[in-house]
Amino acid sequence: MEYDSHAGDHDRNGSSFGAYFNIVCAIAGTGTLQLPYALSQSGWVGVGLILLSTGISIYTGSLLIKCLYYDRVSRLSDYSSIGKAAFGKPGMIFIRVFHYSIQIGSAIVYILITGLNAHQLFEAMGVVLDQKVWVLIAGVIVWIPYILLKTLKEVAILSVLGVLSTLVLVFVAVSVSLIDLPNNVQQTHQTINISGFPIALASICFSFGGNVVYPHVEQVMAHPKSWNKVLRAAMLTICVLYLLISVAGYYVYGGSTKSPIYDSLPAGPATTVAIIMITFHVLLACPIYLTSFATEIEAIFRIDSTYYSKYKERILRFALRTGILAVLTVIAMFLPYISDFMSLFGALSNTVVVFIAPIVLYWKLFGWRSMSKLELLWCGVILLVAAVGCVLGTKDAITSLIAHIQCGSACETHVKH
Repeated sequence: MEYDSHAGDHDRNGSSFGAYFNIVCAIAGTGTLQLPYALSQSGWVGVGLILLSTGISIYTGSLLIKCLYYDRVSRLSDYSSIGKAAFGKPGMIFIRVFHYSIQIGSAIVYILITGLNAHQLFEAMGVVLDQKVWVLIAGVIVWIPYILLKTLKEVAILSVLGVLSTLVLVFVAVSVSLIDLPNNVQQTHQTINISGFPIALASICFSFGGNVVYPHVEQVMAHPKSWNKVLRAAMLTICVLYLLISVAGYYVYGGSTKSPIYDSLPAGPATTVAIIMITFHVLLACPIYLTSFATEIEAIFRIDSTYYSKYKERILRFALRTGILAVLTVIAMFLPYISDFMSLFGALSNTVVVFIAPIVLYWKLFGWRSMSKLELLWCGVILLVAAVGCVLGTKDAITSLIAHIQCGSACETHVKH
């Protein structure tokens, strides 16, 4: 089935603030905990990589939304419809595969992280339940807002809470690490670590993934012309959060910095608060990816008031979303090495969807001659960074997957936040 030209349309009455919080919540959690370690791999030059990735994300996010309006008459419905407009059905299928793998993969990993962190926290308090039970509980908690909130306009309420939890996490991690500085005066730092630089580049690039939700965030904005301002504000906020936690973490712990960063912090109530905050964040960010995915699936099957009564539309939406979440939760519970598989798909998908596709699609729809020479040079830099990140990120994910398969059940379950 194909997208109907009107399917999935929503009233444009969402606020720019809601869009801002949706973007920050969707993206910030993926890098907050791992970037201090990435900085320890690259050296201080990693700060420049974070700034570079911020600029790239703002630019490609702007190009992506421009592509939705390429014919200046109507708006395309989503990312994969841009692929179809540019390269026909093969383009649509190509983008959809990578696009969906990010939406689904992020949701699976977030459910898994929530379950694992809950298992760790409650076990410390003497509440002993199987890890799979906690993952199931996490899935049920995510299910409630997922079936109640129809679009990203409503999900923005959760995003505000998710961003607040991230702010608390960063404040706690920075404060505790600086307090711990006298115990780590012997740590060493590097300006640039050539051997670790490529992997750090891949990690930093992937920490800015999340533009799969942009078309749906912009779709419900009452003032879509404010998109570029909202995107810049959101990405600069994320950049500041990333710099605060990564610089503080690397400055204090140097080459011994761990991922996630709270593994480097001294045990205590503050570290527990940090774990709770990241758990809240991924729990609240999960519905953003799920709602974005459901919006597209509902458009494919025309689950909309245009085709059904309000009552039947709600029943169909309830059944579809419940089925989607049930499948993803079962995968998180039982599929071996799921985090490694998702890292592998993420290495490929994030590079294509976040960096490469917006440029290639824009060139196809508008023509590369529509750009200045300086802008074309900038695009070349982006594609080069993306290619390096893709190759090295894929290599790292495959190496990790093979290592976990070889050691089997002896390996402790590990998820990169």
